[in-house]
Amino acid sequence: MEAAKSLPISEIFPPEILSLPKVEVPVSGVSGYCLKNDEKQVVFFVFEEGVSVPDHSHCEQKGIVISGEMMIDIEGETNLYQDGDSYVIPNDVNHRVNFSQRTVLIDMSAAPNRYDVAR
Repeated sequence: MEAAKSLPISEIFPPEILSLPKVEVPVSGVSGYCLKNDEKQVVFFVFEEGVSVPDHSHCEQKGIVISGEMMIDIEGETNLYQDGDSYVIPNDVNHRVNFSQRTVLIDMSAAPNRYDVAR
């Protein structure tokens, strides 16, 4: 998925994902497409190079990096996640995330309303 660094989003995800509702994220440079039911929310994300998500906390969140890399700082401990790496952000733990390059990931939360969806 190395080519995802320069591809338009329409060539990263298939039409079935692109037709899902978009999530509302309070940070620019982020696109996400949401699939959810009464128990879970799965979001197919693209974070553009240079995106930083400031300190925040929420329910437990898990995911996998498809392409690119991200740095997650959880309570002062920083870890790098790259292609194929999975991650877990524990429930109610303060953390921040930085993207040094365009990154595609799939993110899952046990909270069906973790992200608001655009209407």
